[in-house]
Amino acid sequence: MTNEQNFLDDPRPEGRQPIPPGHIPLLEAIFSQTPEVEMVLAFTVRAEGVMQSDATFGIWLREDMAHEEKLETMRQLAQAFHVIVEPNYYLDLMLVSPRDHALWQMAVENGDIIYVREEEVVAQQLEQIFQQPPIAEEERDIEVMRVL
Repeated sequence: MTNEQNFLDDPRPEGRQPIPPGHIPLLEAIFSQTPEVEMVLAFTVRAEGVMQSDATFGIWLREDMAHEEKLETMRQLAQAFHVIVEPNYYLDLMLVSPRDHALWQMAVENGDIIYVREEEVVAQQLEQIFQQPPIAEEERDIEVMRVL
């Protein structure tokens, strides 16, 4: 009888360490070179039945973009991050928007802001967005991409 273990069963496979702080400037450089990125929050998400990532970045992209454009931008970010995180780390990129009040509140309360494009512009946008009604439940679609 073999002793098989699925890598998803191990929250932190042997030999892996958290993403070192020295990698953060490399990651920030990618955000700053991507004009669609408004803000990035770093946090840890623990979900039952899901392998824990070494970091989760909640990424707020320009609100005027179509959903498919946002997903394509996320794919491009994942591809750029792959070189930095592979093979030692697991990084999740989560699309967040202040229009989804519940998800945004979770990201802000549990995360640290690691990148903001222009603080004054972002503050104005947030003020306008929070005056609008939150997105409807049927609009909610949580998008997460894992960079391995």
